[in-house]
Amino acid sequence: MRKLAAILILFWFVPTTAADSLPCIQDPSRVKACPNLLYRVAQLPQMNAPGVICICATDFASLLRQPSDDAEKVQQNMSRRQMEVIHGEKLQAVLDILQRNNN
Repeated sequence: MRKLAAILILFWFVPTTAADSLPCIQDPSRVKACPNLLYRVAQLPQMNAPGVICICATDFASLLRQPSDDAEKVQQNMSRRQMEVIHGEKLQAVLDILQRNNN
C-alpha cells in the first residue's frame, strides 16, 4: 500500500516539475510572471521532433491584432522586427500556433 501511495504522489508532482523547468518563449524583458501561458505540442524550426513548448501568449498578442491606423501599423512592424531578432525563425511558427488558438 505504501508503494502505491509513493508512486501516486510521484506521478502527481512530476508534471508540475516538468512544466516549471520548461523554458517559455516570451519577451526577454519580462520581469513578472506571464499571465497567459500556453502549452502546446509542436515542432518549431531547429527541433528534431515535436515536443511540448511553452509560449507567453500575452507577449505576442499585439502582433496578432489588426492595426487600426498607420501609427499602430508602424509600431506593430517595429515590435515584430524586434521579436524576429530575439526569436529568429521560430517567431512565425509561434504566431501560427497562437492564431490557431484564437480561431
